[in-house]
Amino acid sequence: MKKHLLLIITLLLGFNVTEAQVLIDNKGNRNQTYPSVTETNPTIVEMLGQVDTINLYNSINWMQQYVRDARKPEALITQNYLLDRFEEIGLDTYIHNHTATIGGTDTLEAGNIIAMQLGTEFPDEYIIISSHYDHPDGPGADDNASGTAGVLECARILSQYSFKRSILYIPFNGEERWMVGSYPFVHKCARENMKIIGVFNLDMIGFWPGPEYGDITMYSGYSYISEQLFKYYQNVANLYIPEMPTYYFTEEIDSYGGDHMPFNIYEYPALYIGDIEYHDENVHYHKPSDTIGAGVNCFALAQGFVKATIAATAELANGWMAPQDFSAIIKDGKVLLSWNKAPETEYYRLFKDDEILIETTDNSFVDVDFINNEWHRYYVKGINANGKESPASNQDSVFTIKELQLPVLYDFEGDTVNGIFLNNKNWRLDNYESENILKSETYTHDNILQIIEFQWFSISDTIENVTLGLKIINPNSVTWSPYNGNTFVEVTTDRKTWHKLALIPKTNGKWDEVLVSLNDYIGYNYVQARIRYESSGEGEILSWSRKIYIDDLFINFVPITDTQISPSLEKFDLSISPNPSDGIVNIESGIKKSYRISVHNILGVRLFSDDNFSDGPLYLNFLPKGTYFISIDNGTDIISKRVILK
Repeated sequence: MKKHLLLIITLLLGFNVTEAQVLIDNKGNRNQTYPSVTETNPTIVEMLGQVDTINLYNSINWMQQYVRDARKPEALITQNYLLDRFEEIGLDTYIHNHTATIGGTDTLEAGNIIAMQLGTEFPDEYIIISSHYDHPDGPGADDNASGTAGVLECARILSQYSFKRSILYIPFNGEERWMVGSYPFVHKCARENMKIIGVFNLDMIGFWPGPEYGDITMYSGYSYISEQLFKYYQNVANLYIPEMPTYYFTEEIDSYGGDHMPFNIYEYPALYIGDIEYHDENVHYHKPSDTIGAGVNCFALAQGFVKATIAATAELANGWMAPQDFSAIIKDGKVLLSWNKAPETEYYRLFKDDEILIETTDNSFVDVDFINNEWHRYYVKGINANGKESPASNQDSVFTIKELQLPVLYDFEGDTVNGIFLNNKNWRLDNYESENILKSETYTHDNILQIIEFQWFSISDTIENVTLGLKIINPNSVTWSPYNGNTFVEVTTDRKTWHKLALIPKTNGKWDEVLVSLNDYIGYNYVQARIRYESSGEGEILSWSRKIYIDDLFINFVPITDTQISPSLEKFDLSISPNPSDGIVNIESGIKKSYRISVHNILGVRLFSDDNFSDGPLYLNFLPKGTYFISIDNGTDIISKRVILK
């Protein structure tokens, strides 16, 4: 049945407005590029020579004496042990407590330990080395005392040196309970727009199945978001540790679970680093036999993973970065090219279709020599004072200077998709229920990326309402939801940040009709919209395909209720001084309104709380000498620090 633009108003009667959601824009830069490393650095070689398997053994041996269930006192004992270790090497620490209730008592549950090593030049750019220290049903020597021991060893060595960028060392709690520790922490990072360059998550690093697998090798994995980080990490690891080569997981199971996943959700590049390649051969996984000698049977492999992480972190923390956030947009028949200024860069070399277009000291350029209806690909490189060329920035391409005229409807009955761009060949026109539709089809759970992108358009400031709508059959629910398999409606005005406007619910094989307001973009002379489905799943190749069906895709001037909620971007931290204290401490949080403050003893039992505290002095001289935790709660996050009363 042929449909027409005049029928859009009628179609709206059957559409459901998406439920109100708090969606956070893509704060992580999925287009992040990394330094080019071609030769070893003697200082980093010196660092690698300090990696001590005895330290790894001692840390694992201490942790394996406890069943470190996230909600049990043993987890708090382990948290305090890790705090001691980080503070012994001089790192500033705090606890990010879980916002999920996993204990149900009035005790302070063990949280994520955040140990900070601030950079000297770019302290607001972060590299993270992480693990999880909880384990629910056994000693958990490999899973994941081994990865946590690796984080401690990385911190011990790297903290002896200064770096331009900051490094965070984070053992998470609650990974075994569906990432209830790492997910709210990364959510906080995204709300506060933290610039996280890369995450190296160590999870199970000490099991090797045996000589029948040949020489010892290291594996890692990535989603689309993390592909460039993996290539960088693999290059550095193979350069510094050629005797123990690094490969991509053969079964692509890195996304099956782990604290790297929440980072990927918020588009922060993060790698799973560990022995999960041999998961099926590890009979000690989640068994009482996961101890040193069984679950952890290869300290050479653990040492290799730690060395690779140290080398990749050190090179990145001091590395010369390519220009970031490159974009190409069209305005007034011209291509406007822009990128962020790159420190340590004298000038820029701009490329068009792999040929030098211009050299400039500015971080923008206007290209007027443009052939319409042909693809042109742009990127930029930095040149330093020695004439050395940086790696390329992310690339961006343009096709047409023609503006998409609104309103527009794609019902796909005319066998055309003119005016929208499809990111791969998995998209095709097909017939479904006697009508033509647009279908995407893939045969894997892992690393799916499907995008429908509208040609650019403007929205006159005389328009009152603008709505994007579509009919969709979304993929069936997947095992690790909400960590994969999500479909978003997104909009950009600069091709640098895509603003998430709606999360399209899964429909389990039935048509769903969705409306999204574009009213926030009225008056903009450059807008693009897209539908993005992305999944990082189990990695298996399926005998059956995963499909998305799209029909009646439109933008029109019709009203709907705008249901979006803007999340609070209020940043907060916890500063306690003096520490140690005689009984009166000054609290600084950055929270502008009153908040809840609590004091717990070393066992996590609450001794005092105030629901209407504001920054200023906190009187603790009613407590005996000892060690306590002070926690503050802004309604979204809870963070804690230890204080000593003397």
